[in-house]
Formats: sequence, structure tokens, C-alpha cells
Amino acid sequence: MDAKCIKEFIYDNNHVEHILIELGMHHLRWHNNHKYITCGMPDGDNPTSTTIYNNENLNVVAYTRNIADNFGASDLISLVCFVKKMYFSHALKWLCNLIGLDYYHSTEEELPESIRWTRMLLKMQSHSDDDDEESTTLKPIDEHILSYYYQKPIIQWIQHESIFADTQVEFEIGFDLRSERITIPIRDEIGNLVGVKGRLYLREPSDRLPKYLYLEQCAKSKILYGLHKTYEFIKQDGFVVVCESEKGVLQLWSHGYKNAVSVGGHKFSKFQVEKITRLNVDVVVAFDKGITEPDILQECAKFLDCIEVYYLMDKGDLLEEKESPMDDFDKFQTLMENNKYLFIRG
Repeated sequence: MDAKCIKEFIYDNNHVEHILIELGMHHLRWHNNHKYITCGMPDGDNPTSTTIYNNENLNVVAYTRNIADNFGASDLISLVCFVKKMYFSHALKWLCNLIGLDYYHSTEEELPESIRWTRMLLKMQSHSDDDDEESTTLKPIDEHILSYYYQKPIIQWIQHESIFADTQVEFEIGFDLRSERITIPIRDEIGNLVGVKGRLYLREPSDRLPKYLYLEQCAKSKILYGLHKTYEFIKQDGFVVVCESEKGVLQLWSHGYKNAVSVGGHKFSKFQVEKITRLNVDVVVAFDKGITEPDILQECAKFLDCIEVYYLMDKGDLLEEKESPMDDFDKFQTLMENNKYLFIRG
């Protein structure tokens, strides 16, 4: 359920006043035949410090607070984020729970079949790398699925990847005997299980045996892996380290760097760019050795200039071929200290 649909539902069903009351806003008063409502902030004594316009955009003017998000929006959703001190997705979920909507409901399913076919053809013609961005709905799956996997820390990951046992327990790492893969539960930022990724164990990848395989499919381009665990640390530290693989998040967590996420590759989808931007912190892109600087700069350019974006570039050949900056924590620290570059927009 996207923000636009939620706002339209709130407007169509006259939920504005109910939401403001639940937020703790005070001195609510309608004006000009219900065209807008004025009220005071929960922690303020000015009874008319905030104006909410009763239209599909639900625009908000907060005279005593800066509630606008990084995209410049000042609306009922950004008001919820400000008052409740919530991340954007959590604010949407809070609103859905309050007004009786399914947060994971996709409006795409309600479109006539002819329109869905037209959209699918347009996507095929566009040759987009993010082929699952709109065609795959992000939905929770049964938590019981995790009981199918052997739940015990993987010794190899402790010895060779420096992913310690307590980290593996924290992120619910397991093992699938059938596919001989380490299992990585994928949770969205709300904390719901939305997929399971399998990593090949003690065997070399090939065309027939890829290194990574989704044992339970999910809309991967809509995920920032680890965010449900790392969000508070990201806000506390004021920056986020963006890794390619989920393994990088686990390696950093094991060494006390708990402010990382993974995008599951070396290209940002539009959903991932939006979610990272809404963190409202600096960004450090930490992709694997072998990704060229022009390619990294192309990804950095996807962000708006409202946040500072840095990237790690191993210009002194500190890393081995295809090595991740997180594979050796000492190397990671060296790169952070000496090889972190600010992306300059042209």
C-alpha cells in the first residue's frame, strides 16, 4: 500500500480528525466548511500552530516545526513521522492499523486485467534491471517456514567470514539440508519475514549452482536487508553503510558496526533509493572490489542532493579481486579512514 493510496483513503473516508486525535494534537478546529483544520502540537501550547488541508494530498503547514521530509513533502504522513518519531514505513503501517487498511495490500491487484497486461508489456520493452519492482508484491510469509531449516550457527562462517555465533543467532541464520545452502531470512523494515535467501555452502558456484538462490521468493528490489535491526543505530551514528550482500551486514554487525544495510547487488532500485533517502543520514556505498568507479558514481547519482553520499574505492589495491570491503574488518577500517570519497554532483 503506497502513501498516495493511503492518503486518498484517509480523505475519502474522513479519517483526518481521528488521526490527529490519536497523534495527541489538541484544540482541533475545522474552518471554511471543513476545507482545513487547525490544531496544536502535542508538546506545544500554541492551539493553531499546525494546519492540515482536507484534500487528497493532506498537506500540512507546521508554523513552529520543520516536519518536511527529504523529498520536500509536508503532509499528514510526515506529521506522523515527526510526532511519533517513526521511520516512513512504520508511519504508513501505523496509519494502516489505525484506519483498518492492509499495509501489504497491492492496488495493482485491483486493476483490470487489460491494464495489467499493458503495464507488463511496457516493462518488458523498457528492459529494466528492476524487473520485480512493480510486478512482485512485498508480502509477509509464514514464520513457520524457518522451522524447516537447521537452526545452528555455521562454523565455517565463524572461522572464515568472521560472522560470529551471536550475530548468526540475532539474524536467524540457518541451513537447508536439501539444497545444501546457508539460509538467510529476509525481513522488511517492519520486521516481517518476506523471503529466505540461500547461499551455497562448501561448493563452488556455477551456471547450474549459483552462489545465491531464493528458497522463498521475495520482492528483492524493495528490501534494505537488516534495516529492521540496524535502523536505531543508523539514526544514532548519523550515517548508513550500504553493502552489496547480506553477508556484509552480518560481518559489520559482528565487529560492532551496526549501522549497515544491504541492497542485494550493486545497483539501487528506485524503492531502495527512496528508503535510504528517508533515513535522512549520510550514505557510504561499500561495494565489492571489481565494481568500477564510473559504475559506482552512476549509482550515487540516483540520490537527490539533500543527502551526502560517499563511496569506498580501493585505489591502492588493498582488496583481493572480487573481495568485499567487509570480508576483512581491518581493511574495511583502512578504507573508511583513507579511501572514502564524497560524491560530487556534476
